[in-house]
Amino acid sequence: MTDTITAGPTRVPAASSERRTARERVFGWFAGDYGKVLLVVLAWNAALTAVAWLFGPSTPASEGIPKTGIGSTLSLLSHTYRWDAGNYGEIAEHAYTGSYIPVRAFYPVFPICVWLVKTLSFGTLGLLTAGFIVNLIATWLAGVALLKIARFFLSSPRSHWLVVVAFLTAPAAFFLHSFYSEAVFCALGFWAYLFALRRQWLWMGLCLIPLTASRITAAVFIGLCFLEFWRSAGWKPRGLLSWPILWFPAAYLGLGAHMLYMKLETGSATSSFTALQSASTWSYHKFNPNIVDTTLTELKITVKALIGARPMDAWTLLSHALPMLGLLLLVAASVYFFVALRSKGLPLALFGLASFVMLTLNSNVVSVHRYLLPCLVMYLALVLLAERRPNLRGVVYATMYLNSLICGAIFLRFVAGHWSG
Repeated sequence: MTDTITAGPTRVPAASSERRTARERVFGWFAGDYGKVLLVVLAWNAALTAVAWLFGPSTPASEGIPKTGIGSTLSLLSHTYRWDAGNYGEIAEHAYTGSYIPVRAFYPVFPICVWLVKTLSFGTLGLLTAGFIVNLIATWLAGVALLKIARFFLSSPRSHWLVVVAFLTAPAAFFLHSFYSEAVFCALGFWAYLFALRRQWLWMGLCLIPLTASRITAAVFIGLCFLEFWRSAGWKPRGLLSWPILWFPAAYLGLGAHMLYMKLETGSATSSFTALQSASTWSYHKFNPNIVDTTLTELKITVKALIGARPMDAWTLLSHALPMLGLLLLVAASVYFFVALRSKGLPLALFGLASFVMLTLNSNVVSVHRYLLPCLVMYLALVLLAERRPNLRGVVYATMYLNSLICGAIFLRFVAGHWSG
């Protein structure tokens, strides 16, 4: 009889096992929503930077390029610092202490984030680099939130990602890459709504508070989240009698804090609302509740330009025609979303219609194609149409492709300092 010798289990060195586990975690993270969206956003930013460097220098320069100081000389990120970027830069560097009154019209959350990143780097990062990091992170978080929101309304994984693609190929999407507040606003707004969909009211409220100090149009996101809160209670009035409803008035603490600061700094709590009156170049901004008159006026200008009855110059295209077409698509998307999803789609549908009203209260639609970026109902409705009407997928894909071309063309104008919204 012979003895059978059984070998014991092979010991794996602890350090080797830990390294393998760490690699698996890293690869696992990049295989998830956060990692995939980050790679997409990094590639998207790299593409915009490449476009600016390859084609920007050959485009005739205009007045939007700073004459001196930051952004006036060629650098890797100088193309992001055009037009209103200078106002945000002024706030990030000097708050509201300067004598240029129109700066007060710009809200502080994005400049504060830039200042914070710059301060945490102990001065090793410049203003443009800090702004780029803020917008990179904000665009990434906005994309992640949008992807997760899409899963509440769309069934196909491809559809979920197409919503993110629609967002990043919107005609004004390049403002997410520029030294502007769009990316931070979208990130806060999208996450507030995502938390509302998840019924996480505390986190929703904590996103809404800084949102109101980011831009006055935060009001439509507060309304959207409120409608989702009411829908969670079955649209019953009694369902509103619960403590989370307090988050909606509390959301205005952000705006209140900004107004208090402006009172202490400038002597007027409402100086952000009246600042544009001091600049003749913005004299066309006048509050006008007659949105029907504004809409009809803009429609006439747009139609005349489209049929050749008036010149379709750059100003007409970017300050009348493109914004007006965007607003019409917003209304169409809102109506379709409600028709397709009924009660489930009602909050976003009303959000879209409320955005239309708010964006036409200023007696003009200048820059509205930029303000449409946070209107996520447009991206969701477009992809929902492709999902429910397979025969129209080609039209939907062509729309995204056309949008990306329009985005690229306007971006080149922006890089060269031409008015772009």
